[in-house]
Amino acid sequence: MNDTHDQIMQTVLSYLKASETFERRPSESTKRTTRRELRNLMSLAKQRQDEIINTYEEHMIEYRKGKNK
Repeated sequence: MNDTHDQIMQTVLSYLKASETFERRPSESTKRTTRRELRNLMSLAKQRQDEIINTYEEHMIEYRKGKNK
């Protein structure tokens, strides 16, 4: 299974392809596809933000435990 970072990178590539298609051939279909990719990207970015916060908090808990010994 891919981690969130890899999923973000794959989604960026999908968005770029959809955006280029929309710019060449604006239509309802290409608009929807481009916006869907952006929504996916925003969702993955929020997920990654949470992962980063959780990793940092776990790190700080371990750091503080080691410091108090």
